[in-house]
Amino acid sequence: MAPPKRLSDVQRKALRDWVHSQSRRPTQKACIAWFQAHYNHRLSQSTVSDILSPQYHYLDSECNPSSATRKGIGQWQDLEAILYEWHHTLDCKGAYISGEILIEKARQIWSSLPQYRDQPPPAFSSGWLHRFKQRYNIKQRTYHGEAGSVLEDAEEGMKAIRTIAGQYNEDDIYNMDETGLFWRMPPSQSLSSVNRPGIRKDKTRISMICCVNASGTDRLPIWVIGKAHKPRALRNINTSAIGIRWQWNKNAWMNQIIMREWLLEFYQHIGQRSILLTMDNLPAHLSGLELAPPPPNIRICWLPKNSTSRYQPLDQGIIQNLKIYYRKQWLRYMLSHYERDLDPLESVTILDCIRWLVRSWHHDVLSSTILACFYKSTLVPDPIQLPVEAPDLKPLYKKVQQSGNLSDCMDISFFLNPAEESQEPTSSSNGMFSEVLLEQLITEASGSTDIYSDDLDDDTAEPAPLPKPQDALDADASKAPILRSLERLERDLEGEIITARAQGTLDSWLSNV
Repeated sequence: MAPPKRLSDVQRKALRDWVHSQSRRPTQKACIAWFQAHYNHRLSQSTVSDILSPQYHYLDSECNPSSATRKGIGQWQDLEAILYEWHHTLDCKGAYISGEILIEKARQIWSSLPQYRDQPPPAFSSGWLHRFKQRYNIKQRTYHGEAGSVLEDAEEGMKAIRTIAGQYNEDDIYNMDETGLFWRMPPSQSLSSVNRPGIRKDKTRISMICCVNASGTDRLPIWVIGKAHKPRALRNINTSAIGIRWQWNKNAWMNQIIMREWLLEFYQHIGQRSILLTMDNLPAHLSGLELAPPPPNIRICWLPKNSTSRYQPLDQGIIQNLKIYYRKQWLRYMLSHYERDLDPLESVTILDCIRWLVRSWHHDVLSSTILACFYKSTLVPDPIQLPVEAPDLKPLYKKVQQSGNLSDCMDISFFLNPAEESQEPTSSSNGMFSEVLLEQLITEASGSTDIYSDDLDDDTAEPAPLPKPQDALDADASKAPILRSLERLERDLEGEIITARAQGTLDSWLSNV
């Protein structure tokens, strides 16, 4: 499948100018027809709405990207297109990007693109940087005086979204977001432990796509993105029957193809219901939507740029809650292994990870917590102040530290919320998000595909053979309710084990009195 055409600000401005020149505001269908006639490219209705939104009001000024046609086209168009896309994505997230960083990334892109392989590397001088910024209307931000105006613009954008959201009830307002997860990271903060050799700070990462409605009554299956096509632990497993969707690429990251598949499945899940879906405008989201436009009954709104951490409901505590409950089960797993003098890192598999995610998502995260986070985001009006509750894992964390003889455990706050795990850049243009984004853009531009063998795995342990009844459950999605019952039974048994362990400790203490 050919990659979708990327829109330039010149094209966006042309559409805005045409709309403003009409005596009556044209319909979206008229805008789509005009753009297709002029640029031979069909836009979706959501893209038209996005182009005509206040997000691109700067294109209406005299100093705009249309002057790029007068300033000429860059000598290395492929490189500059990737560099601009990278800059635009991080800029929308509020990251600080200096001219030195742009030059550094330009050199990195040059060395990675095959079309430049036989050419001498350019100097990427300050003159080139100046012309590149002019071509793409990139302006240096002042991160002090302009901070207030950025928040004001975001709030204005949210007012419009709240007006739209007011037309839907809580069951019909959805939010989607991605996040990373170091799924088998132990508490130890060093490469090895003095008391227990082999304990290391494992940062094996997966990505997760989460989507839920404001009432918490409709939690879509989590999409898990790994680096292996079929990890060993999942080779005989029907992951859809468990309650997740497994996807993969070499970066374990969201891309336009996965986004397209997710949207198509989301449309099918919604059916004929009239709903609102909110999400941030990452390039993968925009490109995926171009490949899979929504039906008329599904409306999509982009959250204001530079402010998704403030207005994204999933970022207000839902994802954090999910990860805390996940790590609660991971800590229990580690504790049970340390108590038997076993290394949990040698036995845990991606299947365990998936089971814990499903359990946390569908059973542990409360609907009241989800609703409270939608209230906190201001997407849904807050009639009463609801707390965002989370379990206290400090006692369990301490037990794992003692049982595993881990003398150098990181602070529990870092274990529960690793800074590098987030897929959202903060004030820096470096870090995992930045590097993976650039690598993904280069991969898409160079036309390489993510062909990886099953040997490139997301876990190291061979899974234990599954019993035949479990195979039957995994093979038949209709048995999912039975699997849910087994999960509830598992939780009850774990509760009894914890109670018995506490009672044994009490009896031992009383016998010594």
